[in-house]
Amino acid sequence: MNNRSLSTGALIAALMIVMPNAWATHRAEAEEAIAAAKAAHDTAMSAKVAAPESAAMIQEAEELLPLRQYTKAVELADKARRQDSFAYQQSTSEKGAGADADADSKAKQAIVAAEAARKKAASVGGEWRDTAQLIKDAEGLAKSGKYDEAIQLANQAARQGALGYEQSLAEKGVGFPAYMAKKP
Repeated sequence: MNNRSLSTGALIAALMIVMPNAWATHRAEAEEAIAAAKAAHDTAMSAKVAAPESAAMIQEAEELLPLRQYTKAVELADKARRQDSFAYQQSTSEKGAGADADADSKAKQAIVAAEAARKKAASVGGEWRDTAQLIKDAEGLAKSGKYDEAIQLANQAARQGALGYEQSLAEKGVGFPAYMAKKP
């Protein structure tokens, strides 16, 4: 019985070392979800279809950050984002708004998500060299009406932000190997 509990404990410890992010939601993830929810809320507000419940959910999610309840904050922010996005989509389809308004909204959301991913990577020192320029280029394309290209660049920047964040966490505490050290 003792060997079994010891091996179970060792297995759990090994899993926690190998996959530390599988169970925990980080503050940066909660902040990213809140930023996306705010962007969706602002878009819905501009169309005058934002639900007051979503604003309350965003506020509640922000209040959970100091309490370190990041998973709950992400859940609330995602729910608010989905609610406002749905309200905005319904209003544009009812008003017969053109595809440009929908594409513009998608481009703005992609750019906001890319900026949030860039900030998340920068928070741990993992921002890649070209990420900010990709976001700037995506904003320029969106302003000129090239929404598909803007979304593509924003998605590329978001991917770079996510990879930079993961890379920085994976390399945290890793030093140079002994053979790289300068010899006196």
